[in-house]
Amino acid sequence: MMSIVSRDLPTGTVTLLFTDIEGSTRLLREHGDRYADLLAEHRLALRAAFSAHSGVEVDTQGDAFFVAFGSAVDAVSAAAAAQRSLAMSPVCVRIGIHTGEPVVTDEGYVGLAVHEAARIAAAGHGGQTVLSLETRAHLQREFELLDLGEHRVKDFDGPVGLFQLGTEAFPPLRTISNTNLPRPASSFVGRQPEVREIARLIGGESRLVTLTGPGGSGKTRLAIEAATELVGSFRAGVFWVLLATVQDPRLVTETIARALGARRELAAEIGERELLLVLDNLEQVIDAAPALADLLEACPNLRLLVTSRELLRVRGEVEYRTSPLLEHEAVELFCTRARLAPDLAIEELCRALDNLPLAVELAAARAWVLSPAQILERIMQRLDLFKGGRDVHPRHRTLRATIEWSHDLLEPEERELFARLSVFAGGCTLEAAEAVTEVDLDVLQALVEKSLLRQSAERFWMLELIRGYAAERLEDGGTVEELRRRHAEHFVGFAERIEPELMRDRQAEWLELLDNDHSNARSALAFLLERGDFERTLRLVGALAMFWLKKGYLSEGRRWLEATLRATDGQRTAARAKALGGAALLASLQGDWPETARWGTEGRRLSLELGEPRYASTAMLTLGRALLATGEREGAIAQFEEAAASAVEAGNSDAIAMAAFNLGYAALDDGDLERARREFGRVV
Repeated sequence: MMSIVSRDLPTGTVTLLFTDIEGSTRLLREHGDRYADLLAEHRLALRAAFSAHSGVEVDTQGDAFFVAFGSAVDAVSAAAAAQRSLAMSPVCVRIGIHTGEPVVTDEGYVGLAVHEAARIAAAGHGGQTVLSLETRAHLQREFELLDLGEHRVKDFDGPVGLFQLGTEAFPPLRTISNTNLPRPASSFVGRQPEVREIARLIGGESRLVTLTGPGGSGKTRLAIEAATELVGSFRAGVFWVLLATVQDPRLVTETIARALGARRELAAEIGERELLLVLDNLEQVIDAAPALADLLEACPNLRLLVTSRELLRVRGEVEYRTSPLLEHEAVELFCTRARLAPDLAIEELCRALDNLPLAVELAAARAWVLSPAQILERIMQRLDLFKGGRDVHPRHRTLRATIEWSHDLLEPEERELFARLSVFAGGCTLEAAEAVTEVDLDVLQALVEKSLLRQSAERFWMLELIRGYAAERLEDGGTVEELRRRHAEHFVGFAERIEPELMRDRQAEWLELLDNDHSNARSALAFLLERGDFERTLRLVGALAMFWLKKGYLSEGRRWLEATLRATDGQRTAARAKALGGAALLASLQGDWPETARWGTEGRRLSLELGEPRYASTAMLTLGRALLATGEREGAIAQFEEAAASAVEAGNSDAIAMAAFNLGYAALDDGDLERARREFGRVV
């Protein structure tokens, strides 16, 4: 390993270049002892190219180089020269280039720019040079560049714009796929013409395509398959946004922002990026349609593919009506799932099921105990019960009859668990199911095998259509109340257990765990508020405040916190003091200084009254920020100093550091550099 001392390194805006040999193990195996000579020749060639363009060798490890340039033009020129020098060699080098402002230390460079350059190099192929959008912006003369679009690279949340030096064809970059489209475990049967037509519509002139049709007609799967065909056509990516568990139309754009990892207002985040969003199950939040139309107008290269049982009825919308499967496709689907050969009984069964994909799959799940003729006989009995109700779509009757037939075949303990599991919004873990429903593992597995319950990774969930039917089976009001109470209690405890972990190592893992059950937390909050269980409501919003902050769910978090605080006005508990601090903190992060001061003042007063210094310090810090932002400097400094004292009393090191940071910032703003250094030193 070789490294350079820091005084030789370029500073300020620097272009960083990483190289790596592709297939070094293969080369060693193919060339044996000759590989050492090839490696030496490669090093000589690269060092000559780098030094000729004023490159400074930062580090060399094995067969990889890390080189810094004061000019992006020099870096790209050096990369081109390096690739030319190896054109006749069996050694193929991938090169990644990124421009940023890394920090120089005694041991070299540190900072995100270094990591991004290394990740870009790792994404390329032998003989390929890949450079970032930032490097492209610093080039003062023309290079032949190929725009590779936006990509996701490991350890970076946002998309990274990448370019290739030259136009030679290479395989796709080794980046994280620029899509989050789900990959269904089951095969996709038939419907290829529909997939092509939907892809043609959304890939052509139509910017908003809505797939409509009754539940169970396969809208979601069609949308996923069509969108998968288009992943390579949208440079900023194709992203799936599940809305089935969202009940508040105001949360639709926030849910989209989360799927994109947006760090600013959604329209500004998307801007002119070429992006396709697949919005699944919009019907229960259809009132969000005007906001989606506004988003399309603000973002000229955005396209929306929506699944819904009803149209959005906004300008520019194109409807694609989802039809049932063709008869031979329905037969093929049944036979594939049931592992049977096609026959006349299966054809008749599929016709009776209106060739609806979900109904066919539910029926196929029973083929291991009943023949197709027996399944048909039982379903026809059910269909006779649903012939009334002329205002109901015939296919809805078919699907409901199929679900009810599947339900009636369950054992008593399976029916009971099926109904009880409907209490979970967005699914649950085994731990949650055990805590809330006293689940039996064998019964749980039976529901999965009978296609009434789905399993993915460590979570169990139901399609919303089936969950709605399961909820109807909870007819006993007392049972429902007790079940929802246990559900709420579980998620209060769950959030309280995770909250302290959000300030420690592995916080990303804990945030993901809590995010997976965000819909359950919402359901618990709604129940607790409705029932007037205000102490648990306060505990839950207080435990979720840091989660909402770290995930950027500021608006939603504020709505829950403020609704809870309004409902509990006059209570004098520690849980309310904590919630007041959370409300003040989220308001401050949105620059809402009047509300920050309001909640911060009340939180400070109540925390001091109750002798709760840990909550007092949070309220004082946010109140101080509000005072500082509104020009009340002396009052702000007094709050920061009081917050520091309360944090010391509570033993809260994070609050101590935050108080010191704010005091240092105030001192720096006053021009008191000595005091600023002293305060910032306490942060470290």
